[in-house]
Amino acid sequence: MDNTILFVHGWATDSAVWGKTVDALEIERVINLDLPGHGGRLKWDEPSLKPAVDEIALHTSGLADGSVIGVGWSLGAQALLSMAAEEKKKFKALVLVGATPCFLEKDDFPWGQPRALVKRMILDMKKEAASTVERFYSLNFTDAEAKTEAATEFVKRYKYPGPVNCEGEVPGCFPAFDYAGITTALEALFNTDLREILKNISVPVLLIHGGKDTVTPVGASKFLESRMKVASLTVFEDAGHAPFITEAERFNRTLKGFLEIL
Repeated sequence: MDNTILFVHGWATDSAVWGKTVDALEIERVINLDLPGHGGRLKWDEPSLKPAVDEIALHTSGLADGSVIGVGWSLGAQALLSMAAEEKKKFKALVLVGATPCFLEKDDFPWGQPRALVKRMILDMKKEAASTVERFYSLNFTDAEAKTEAATEFVKRYKYPGPVNCEGEVPGCFPAFDYAGITTALEALFNTDLREILKNISVPVLLIHGGKDTVTPVGASKFLESRMKVASLTVFEDAGHAPFITEAERFNRTLKGFLEIL
């Protein structure tokens, strides 16, 4: 059976974050989608993961069961977890980067963001979305990573307002963001707690997490590893929230190694 690698990006980014990963892997069957509100076909019109799951379903509807290997980062990882728990036959494996089952910190889950901070961010998004997401982008990287060319390129791509009057797939062209939809996606992160569904995921799962991730602390992936049936965690000790960007060569080797043993 031919496998299809499905890439799902994180919050307030788009499919371009995976561009260099896709190129380096030289995989024939790839789907690199944009989530609703982030350039996708659908609208993110409710504060749940359903719009993201529906977008993934659109792109995978014609694929055979057991042929999809999902690679998701952060919000994208949550969407894949949610779908894999429902569509148990669709996926062959998952690769989850900077993942968490619960974005909020709770009494029995200390590896999330403070509730008040996320609520404030949602309010800021509704007042001034562009500057709010711009502040968020720097949080993806450690101080050392922020000085690298890879991190600089990432921040530059999403800096508002970006190049204007660009058409088609123009490198550096500012993404087609719907900030209202991205705000609703943040509300979905606020509302989502996937801990109870983890037991329903039986496919092999590779977890990759930055040891210095402050967006989703590495304890979140350790929790995931302990709650899923076939999961293993690789920690990039000096990386922040986006190790596939800042430690691309190691990430690609790790991902290739996992794909080869499936």
